[in-house]
Amino acid sequence: MKTIHSEGDDWQAGRGYRKRRLLSADELRQPGALLQVVVVPPGSHIPPHSHATSVEVYVVRRGVCELTVNGERHEMRPGDVLLMEPGDVHALTNRGEEVFELLVFKTNASGADIQWS
Repeated sequence: MKTIHSEGDDWQAGRGYRKRRLLSADELRQPGALLQVVVVPPGSHIPPHSHATSVEVYVVRRGVCELTVNGERHEMRPGDVLLMEPGDVHALTNRGEEVFELLVFKTNASGADIQWS
Protein backbone atom coordinates (compact mmCIF):
# COMPACT_ATOMS: atom_id res chain seq x y z
CA MET A 1 0.00 0.00 0.00
CA LYS A 2 1.05 3.55 -0.65
CA THR A 3 -0.56 6.76 0.57
CA ILE A 4 -0.27 9.81 -1.66
CA HIS A 5 -1.15 13.33 -0.55
CA SER A 6 -2.21 15.81 -3.23
CA GLU A 7 -0.41 18.64 -1.39
CA GLY A 8 3.29 19.13 -1.97
CA ASP A 9 5.89 21.46 -3.41
CA ASP A 10 6.67 19.65 -6.68
CA TRP A 11 4.07 21.37 -8.87
CA GLN A 12 4.77 22.03 -12.55
CA ALA A 13 3.46 25.09 -14.39
CA GLY A 14 1.51 24.58 -17.60
CA ARG A 15 -0.42 26.78 -20.02
CA GLY A 16 -3.07 28.27 -17.71
CA TYR A 17 -2.76 25.54 -15.07
CA ARG A 18 -0.43 23.77 -12.69
CA LYS A 19 -0.13 20.04 -12.17
CA ARG A 20 1.37 17.58 -9.78
CA ARG A 21 2.02 13.95 -10.61
CA LEU A 22 0.62 11.66 -7.93
CA LEU A 23 1.44 8.27 -9.47
CA SER A 24 3.86 7.40 -12.27
CA ALA A 25 3.75 4.61 -14.82
CA ASP A 26 6.29 2.69 -12.74
CA GLU A 27 4.19 2.98 -9.60
CA LEU A 28 1.07 1.94 -11.51
CA ARG A 29 3.05 -0.85 -13.20
CA GLN A 30 1.60 0.17 -16.54
CA PRO A 31 3.65 1.91 -19.28
CA GLY A 32 2.06 5.19 -20.36
CA ALA A 33 -0.22 5.47 -17.31
CA LEU A 34 -0.18 8.26 -14.73
CA LEU A 35 -2.36 10.01 -12.19
CA GLN A 36 -2.05 13.73 -11.62
CA VAL A 37 -3.93 16.56 -9.99
CA VAL A 38 -4.53 19.64 -12.15
CA VAL A 39 -5.46 23.08 -10.80
CA VAL A 40 -6.87 25.90 -12.94
CA PRO A 41 -6.94 29.26 -11.08
CA PRO A 42 -9.92 31.62 -11.38
CA GLY A 43 -9.89 33.46 -14.71
CA SER A 44 -7.39 31.05 -16.28
CA HIS A 45 -7.73 29.15 -19.54
CA ILE A 46 -6.06 26.01 -20.87
CA PRO A 47 -5.84 26.49 -24.66
CA PRO A 48 -7.30 23.95 -27.10
CA HIS A 49 -5.22 20.82 -27.47
CA SER A 50 -5.52 17.12 -28.16
CA HIS A 51 -3.58 13.94 -27.48
CA ALA A 52 -2.51 11.54 -30.21
CA THR A 53 -2.54 8.39 -28.08
CA SER A 54 -3.63 9.23 -24.53
CA VAL A 55 -6.98 8.37 -23.05
CA GLU A 56 -7.76 10.73 -20.16
CA VAL A 57 -10.26 10.32 -17.35
CA TYR A 58 -11.18 13.55 -15.54
CA VAL A 59 -12.66 13.50 -12.04
CA VAL A 60 -13.67 16.95 -10.80
CA ARG A 61 -12.78 17.56 -7.15
CA ARG A 62 -13.76 21.22 -6.67
CA GLY A 63 -14.85 24.32 -8.49
CA VAL A 64 -16.80 24.82 -11.71
CA CYS A 65 -15.23 24.97 -15.14
CA GLU A 66 -16.30 25.31 -18.76
CA LEU A 67 -14.92 22.47 -20.87
CA THR A 68 -15.07 22.66 -24.65
CA VAL A 69 -14.64 19.33 -26.47
CA ASN A 70 -14.66 19.25 -30.27
CA GLY A 71 -16.49 22.59 -30.29
CA GLU A 72 -19.19 21.57 -27.79
CA ARG A 73 -19.35 23.31 -24.39
CA HIS A 74 -19.93 21.49 -21.10
CA GLU A 75 -20.00 22.69 -17.51
CA MET A 76 -17.99 20.51 -15.13
CA ARG A 77 -18.81 20.36 -11.41
CA PRO A 78 -17.50 18.38 -8.42
CA GLY A 79 -18.19 14.68 -8.83
CA ASP A 80 -18.36 14.80 -12.64
CA VAL A 81 -16.33 12.20 -14.52
CA LEU A 82 -15.39 12.56 -18.18
CA LEU A 83 -13.62 10.23 -20.59
CA MET A 84 -11.46 12.04 -23.18
CA GLU A 85 -10.52 9.98 -26.26
CA PRO A 86 -7.36 10.40 -28.39
CA GLY A 87 -7.90 13.18 -30.93
CA ASP A 88 -10.58 15.00 -28.89
CA VAL A 89 -9.74 18.72 -29.06
CA HIS A 90 -10.41 20.15 -25.62
CA ALA A 91 -9.94 23.40 -23.68
CA LEU A 92 -10.81 24.47 -20.11
CA THR A 93 -11.86 27.90 -18.87
CA ASN A 94 -12.35 28.75 -15.19
CA ARG A 95 -14.85 31.62 -15.21
CA GLY A 96 -15.59 31.19 -11.49
CA GLU A 97 -14.10 32.80 -8.42
CA GLU A 98 -12.62 29.64 -6.90
CA VAL A 99 -9.91 27.26 -7.98
CA PHE A 100 -10.97 24.43 -10.30
CA GLU A 101 -9.31 21.12 -9.42
CA LEU A 102 -9.50 17.74 -11.07
CA LEU A 103 -7.77 14.41 -11.00
CA VAL A 104 -6.52 13.24 -14.39
CA PHE A 105 -5.80 9.57 -15.00
CA LYS A 106 -4.00 8.93 -18.28
CA THR A 107 -3.31 5.76 -20.18
CA ASN A 108 -1.05 5.32 -23.19
CA ALA A 109 0.68 8.68 -22.55
CA SER A 110 3.98 9.55 -24.19
CA GLY A 111 6.27 12.56 -24.29
CA ALA A 112 5.19 13.70 -27.77
CA ASP A 113 1.49 12.99 -27.21
CA ILE A 114 0.12 16.54 -26.80
CA GLN A 115 -0.72 18.73 -29.79
CA TRP A 116 -1.62 22.38 -29.14
CA SER A 117 -4.17 23.85 -31.57
